[in-house]
Amino acid sequence: MSFTDGQLTLIPGFVALIPAIPIAIWILRRGADPRWTLLALLALAHVTAVVALTIFPIPISGQDFYRHTRGMSEDNVVPFGTISRQLENLTLNNVRQLVGNMLALTPLGIYGPGLWPGLRSWRRFVLLAVAVGAAIELAQYAGSLMEGFTYRVTDVDDAIMNATGAVAAFFVWRWLERRGLVGRWLERIAGPEPGRAGGHPIG
Repeated sequence: MSFTDGQLTLIPGFVALIPAIPIAIWILRRGADPRWTLLALLALAHVTAVVALTIFPIPISGQDFYRHTRGMSEDNVVPFGTISRQLENLTLNNVRQLVGNMLALTPLGIYGPGLWPGLRSWRRFVLLAVAVGAAIELAQYAGSLMEGFTYRVTDVDDAIMNATGAVAAFFVWRWLERRGLVGRWLERIAGPEPGRAGGHPIG
């Protein structure tokens, strides 16, 4: 279960689906509140996608060529260094990277507070968003160290944009909740919330 790219033999990203499938079955068979089930499936889908896109594909052979030709390079630890360069040169690729980094953790702002009430505090959520964004970059850096060359570029600005997108989604979702829109959407999708009349926000 691998493919090649240049000198590298790689484990593909769809391998991340292997543990996700039994977890999804467990979530569906719990018979829990449909709203909880919906948010739990969203969380699982999001985490699986993040792992597949940021950790995979994983090199398993052919690294020697890149260890000698590339080495450990291109990482950025200067906050806003990459962002400022991208904003100064708004090519399609730079816009795609900026938007992609912003959207990478936005689902966390929706399912996080819904599944864990403690995260309805914006302070706790901001800390979580920053921690998750930093953890992704650290995991990529650790992977590059293990491979012996910069396979995934580690950039503090990616973590900043990831956290910014998640926090923005958190506040937008809470704003929609206060206006009753979230409750109505969830009622249409998953039915009335147990113990409440229809149309009320969750939590």
